[in-house]
Order: sequence, then structure tokens, then C-alpha cells
Amino acid sequence: MSDPVTRHAPLAGRAASRRAEPVRCQICDSVTRPGLDLGHQPVGDLVLSEAQLGEPETRYPMQLFHCGDCGLCQLGYIVPPEVVYREFPFVSGTTQTATRHLQSLPARLAEQFGLGADDFAVDIGSNDGTLLAGWIPYGVAFLGVDPAGDPVRIANERGLRTWHAFFDDDIAAQIVERFGRARAITACGCFAHIAALDSLMRGIVHLLTPDGVFASDNQYWLDMVERVHYDNVFHQHLRNYSLRPIERLFERYGLEVFDVERSEVYGGSIRFYAGHRGAHPVHANVERLRDVEARARLYDPETHERWCAAVERRRDQLFGRVFDLKREQKKIIGIGAPAKASTVSNFCGLGRQWIDYITEVNPLRIGSYLPGVHVPIVDEQWLFEDPVAPDAGILFSWNYYSEIVPKLRQHGFHGEVIVP
Repeated sequence: MSDPVTRHAPLAGRAASRRAEPVRCQICDSVTRPGLDLGHQPVGDLVLSEAQLGEPETRYPMQLFHCGDCGLCQLGYIVPPEVVYREFPFVSGTTQTATRHLQSLPARLAEQFGLGADDFAVDIGSNDGTLLAGWIPYGVAFLGVDPAGDPVRIANERGLRTWHAFFDDDIAAQIVERFGRARAITACGCFAHIAALDSLMRGIVHLLTPDGVFASDNQYWLDMVERVHYDNVFHQHLRNYSLRPIERLFERYGLEVFDVERSEVYGGSIRFYAGHRGAHPVHANVERLRDVEARARLYDPETHERWCAAVERRRDQLFGRVFDLKREQKKIIGIGAPAKASTVSNFCGLGRQWIDYITEVNPLRIGSYLPGVHVPIVDEQWLFEDPVAPDAGILFSWNYYSEIVPKLRQHGFHGEVIVP
């Protein structure tokens, strides 16, 4: 396995260009095949202060590996969680789209399974409590668990009870002792982030009531492949889920996926519902999605190879467009500074000589710098006040295109919008 290197190493290498030692599958322990290589990159969510710009910056391998047995696509190198979540400047509720989607899950669970004032729910990776707030209209008692200090502080200040901890089997036992078992457990956008997978699963099994439901949203590997998305690869996103590996994982712990849904959130996501084996009838959606994945040949090595080549072309197209604009002396900015902005910028070599700044609405990121490339992150309002209006903006938060772009146009941004 590769070691971290300092910021003086080259930016990102070409896809699958390095000879890499295969690693073990995080679900079934089979030997995996190396896939897309995005080079050594900094942790995308660890934005930098101005004082940190002159300090050494650690880069870690960012390469995908594929399991030929259960079908999981995963990162080969796991950055220690205490590094990734030391300072985690992400909050869930920065867009109306994300808020609506997250809060639709408590509504669905409460209405379908009759949850009310006598029930208890737990949200793993609850962040600023956006999903937790969705339980309030139904009177369900709830608890959030999250390892990131600032979002937990925000949630508790809003009266949304949240523990500052990594969820595992020990935390699950503490919750059961204090509150009892949960009829609903959720984990949205984070179920693929937790490194201690066995402890996580043991905790879910112990915490869930016999008739309870575990529900999770995750970026969907099939959508990433078909739409040639690579910017969803970042160091906290350890596993890229699809149905086959999820089912294999849950079978190991006596759980069963009984329903699945697809949505456009995160640029294409899968929401699955699971319970103790036999506790819920299995919906026809599950078999239908198995068929969809089979027809797409999602788990074939040739599919992965074609995706790598398509990612290469996408990288070249983005850099080519930026190069042409700069040659015409046009001003380029970035729009949105999530972790995917770091993945794209570092992979494509888009530093401050190409991008003047990146706009953002998340107060935990404003005033800092994108790791690796050191592009400043500014308040979105500056986009409308800049005396030299930008000619183009790279929309790093492209998954919220329908919400962000109309707002920018309404406030006077007339430049080209580039979707990376």
C-alpha cells in the first residue's frame, strides 16, 4: 500500500497509471483489482487557513479498487478517521434540495411504519441535525451521533439532541442502555464513510428493534459509472455502493434489504431499507434493481476500464476549456467548495493561476483555502460585488445545478457555467 507524500509531490497522476498492490475488499475480504487512480491528494474537506498555506500539506493515495466477488468499489487507502474528522467544515442544510431530501426520509418512515410518540429514532452521521428535524412533526424521540465538532455544536444549539462520537457497537450499547432500542436508524451520505465497518454493523444490529428499519442514502456506483462522475471520490468516501455488495454486507449480519429507491440527490443516489431477516416483505424494487445492474454489466472489469478512459477524456475536456478561456484572458472562478471541488481541482491541476476564487455559502468554509491548490474560498455575495465580473464559473456543486444556477442568474451572474 502506498504511503502519504508531501505537497511537493506531483499533483495527480493519470487514471490507472501506477502499478498498485491490490488490497482486500472491505466487505468480503477478497483480493481486489486496481482501478481509477486520481493520484495523491490532500483530504478534500480539510480546508486551510491563510497561516497554513506555507506549512507542509500531506497527500494520500486516492485510487479505487474493485472486488470481483461481491462487486464493491472502494478506496485502497484509508486515511485515519481522526485526521479526516479533526475539523469537518460541512453542514447538511446549506441547500433547500438537500434539506427536503433528508427530511423526506423521517416522513416516509413515520408514515409507512406508523412511527409516533412511543418510538425512538437514531441518525448516524447526523451532522447539523437537518434530518433529525424531520422527526419533530411526528413526535418521535430522536438522537443524532456524529464525530464532527462544529456540526454537532450547531445541532445541539438548535435543540436537536446529538452526541459527539463515532458510531460503533460500544456507542450503540450506551444508547440502548440509556434510551432503549430504535425502531428507525438512518445514515445518509455517511454509511460509506465509516472505516470500522464490522463495529458499525454490530452496532446497528444491536440497536435496531426486531421490527425496526435501517435506511441509508448513498451515492450510487451505477450512476457514477454511467454519468462518468469521478468527483464523488474523496478520502472520507471509502466505499461506492451498489446493490450487490450492500446485500452481501447485510446478509453477514442477519439483516435483509427489503426495498430500494433511486434519486437524483448527490448526482444519483441509492436509498435502501433493511431490517432483521424476515421482518419485512421484500419489495419487487429489489429484484428490478438487480436486473438493472446486470444489464449494465456493472461488475465487469471491461466496464471499469471504459469508465477510466471516459474519466480521462472528461479531465482533458475540462482543462482544455479552462485553457482556452485563459488564453482569451477570461476570468474564471469556482462555484461551491465541497470536497468534490478539491478532487477535481487537484486531479485536473486547476490552481490559482487558473481559478481566481471559489464562492461558497457554508460559513465554516468561507475565508479558507481549497487544500492542495490553495484557491481562496469567499462568500458567494462577492460574486455579485466583484468589480471585475467573472466570465465563467466552474460549478463544482453541480448536483444542485437547478437550485444554484437560477439563483446566480437572478442576482446578476451572466458568465458561462461550466459543469466539470
